[in-house]
Amino acid sequence: MKESTPRGKRADSTRKELASLLRSARLDRGLSGQELADALGWSQSKVSKIENGRTRPTADDVKAWSNACRASADMVRRSSELAEAALVESRHWRAVHARGLRAGQAGVRALEQRAEVVRSFQPSLVPGLLQTAEYARQVLSAVDLSGRRDVPEAVAARMRRQEALYDSGRRFEFTLTEAALRWHPHDADLLAAQVDRLLSVATLTNVALRVLPLSSPFGHLQSNGFLLFEIPDEPTVIVETFTRELAITDPEEVGQYRDIHTVLTEHALDETASRDHLRDFSASL
Repeated sequence: MKESTPRGKRADSTRKELASLLRSARLDRGLSGQELADALGWSQSKVSKIENGRTRPTADDVKAWSNACRASADMVRRSSELAEAALVESRHWRAVHARGLRAGQAGVRALEQRAEVVRSFQPSLVPGLLQTAEYARQVLSAVDLSGRRDVPEAVAARMRRQEALYDSGRRFEFTLTEAALRWHPHDADLLAAQVDRLLSVATLTNVALRVLPLSSPFGHLQSNGFLLFEIPDEPTVIVETFTRELAITDPEEVGQYRDIHTVLTEHALDETASRDHLRDFSASL
């Protein structure tokens, strides 16, 4: 995955409008944040985060909020539209790369720092958190659409992101296909060092690395890779297509991606067998 920032101006605007609309409904009803939280059975911090635009409410959250505030039909309709739009953010790659590659690394790092668990599935290349500097340089050079020529800075930022792997308070679960192991940007000679990097990271107790061999049943269609950030109150999935980046926070969809990752992981080799597979692959290079 190219791994860029998941937020855009349009998405921010949608979230801000929704937050403002919900706050106005509460104030019009004459409720304090704590009173609304008590009425809904929520924490006061959840109400505050929604009103400050830091948490995207679900459609059910918005409905409950509107009912508690006895909002008008127009407000209910508009807030429901905004909630639906905010739960799946879509940006074209031109917008994603507008500020350069380095800015994109900062965006995904912010998600990683908030997540208690990061789940990754990659069918086509090694994930950014596991890449060597040379592998990252070639990948980022291939996807540089901004013209800012900040590949060296982006590589350095990606390497700094990898420091999160050594935080024992976070867990990382990587499942990648054999095809992802074999793919290389330009130079196959970099694969040996890349496999060594994978074997090194796989020794960390908070990292689970599993390989899905081509000889094994996949258990699920694997048309694209994704990252699932298990963030308290707002789990987020990032999916990349050829032309767009999607940031998904709809609880039902996030749950589907969580289930998909579980199925793919169950069909992959266990961690010990995955390390053996990596060693065999390295010996064949």
